[in-house]
Amino acid sequence: MPTTASRPLAAAMSEAQLLAIIRQACRTLGLLCYHTHDSRHSEAGFPDLVIVGAERVIYRELKSARGRLSAEQRAWLDALGRAGQDADVWRPDDLYSGRIIRELVGLRRREVA
Repeated sequence: MPTTASRPLAAAMSEAQLLAIIRQACRTLGLLCYHTHDSRHSEAGFPDLVIVGAERVIYRELKSARGRLSAEQRAWLDALGRAGQDADVWRPDDLYSGRIIRELVGLRRREVA
């Protein structure tokens, strides 16, 4: 897979831009998508998105190409994974590679992405 350096659009995309694209894709696909507008009074590190499909839920932390996970974010993703949940990180490269759309379509079609 090409690196972010070879994908200037991915390298320049902010987390907010990635969020807007994903939220629109969820609306288009009929998926419920939750994002806390102001997380200052929420538990530190909880994933940015909770997306509900036909038969399962996924949790995704969004990061820019250079963004790093905090210790609290890593702890939440690890704990959710140990509990059998689908929890991961999405970056702009995942959008351009098609991974994000494949996973969202998989939720809609009741498939494991």
